[in-house]
Amino acid sequence: MPEPTPPSTRPTPSRGRLLAAPAVALVLVLGAAACSGSGAGSDGSGSSQGMADSGGGSAGTAEGGSVAAPAEGAEPAAVAAVGDAQRAVVSTGTLAVRVEDLPSATTAVEALTTGAGGSVAASQVGAAGEDQQAHLTLRVPSASFEDVQAGVAELGQQTDRSTTSTDVTAEVADVDSRVASAQAVLVTFRDRLPQARTIPDVLAIEGEIATRQADLEALQARQRVLADQVSLATLDVTLTQGAPTSIVAASDPGFRGGLGAGWHALGEFLRVASLVLGAVLPFVVPVAVVAVPVLLLRRRRTRTTAPAE
Repeated sequence: MPEPTPPSTRPTPSRGRLLAAPAVALVLVLGAAACSGSGAGSDGSGSSQGMADSGGGSAGTAEGGSVAAPAEGAEPAAVAAVGDAQRAVVSTGTLAVRVEDLPSATTAVEALTTGAGGSVAASQVGAAGEDQQAHLTLRVPSASFEDVQAGVAELGQQTDRSTTSTDVTAEVADVDSRVASAQAVLVTFRDRLPQARTIPDVLAIEGEIATRQADLEALQARQRVLADQVSLATLDVTLTQGAPTSIVAASDPGFRGGLGAGWHALGEFLRVASLVLGAVLPFVVPVAVVAVPVLLLRRRRTRTTAPAE
């Protein structure tokens, strides 16, 4: 007959101990929550500072001193990989043209500008010495800048022309990055506002929101200015009324250059001679009125005295 198995000597936990363990854990959790809540409500400035500090990780990329400006002479990594076709360039130019009909030329310039999708930003007509002039400031799409310049130059005789191009790709990329960071930080502070439990916390967060909003609006204004300058080139046009002048270059060789220089010299000689004749002619008539009778009387006396000798 088999021997009976002896009972286990391991103590069996009682029902009281099994129920007490979860209760103790619950008390500990509630106590920790109460301590954290009292700490947030007892020191308003400290919790406000804590919110600001905890938001500093995301605020560190915002405008207002938190964003590290790129080193001078260096380009962001995103800009270094941009191709020539995607670079942001600001184009400006000046153009002076001598035209025979000023009103018609002004109308033609305006038509060229609007036809290219641009606009006339400013227009002024007046006298410059003895010449009538028209000054126009044109804003044309950058892609049509050279075509508009060539079209205006064909309206008459071009006397002056200059063009300037400035690459602002790095500045555009930097401003875009600052705007995105400022928007993200502003969203973070607005999300924290409902979590504030005291008046100092609310005032601190609202002050941060107002500051970040002002910084964001300034960056967005700069962003719009850059976008306008890049998309639209500026061309200052000066139209002067007058017949085109023929200028012979001093270094123009050959028979044609010599013939042109000779005709130019002959014209200058005739002009000077006519000027001298016009200045002397008023004195010739009175002198002739006095001198001619004297000469006739002298000749008659010589004829009468000659036989007597």
